[in-house]
Amino acid sequence: MKIITIKQFSNEIKARLYQHELEVEGIKCIVSNAISSSLFPIGAGSISLQILKKDKDKAKKIIKKLDKMYSDD
Repeated sequence: MKIITIKQFSNEIKARLYQHELEVEGIKCIVSNAISSSLFPIGAGSISLQILKKDKDKAKKIIKKLDKMYSDD
């Protein structure tokens, strides 16, 4: 099974929130790079939310709703 990055974040809390919501909907996912971004917050790259490729379409729909709810605007 192939794992893909579905979204990237600069904030671990927001990444964990999205992870939780996807898992509630039955999509297994992981947050990667959170530790390195915490240790080296400037220029260390972003935090990635990763899922199985087979869940991409369902995850995109959920993420679109979450983006509207949790936008920084």
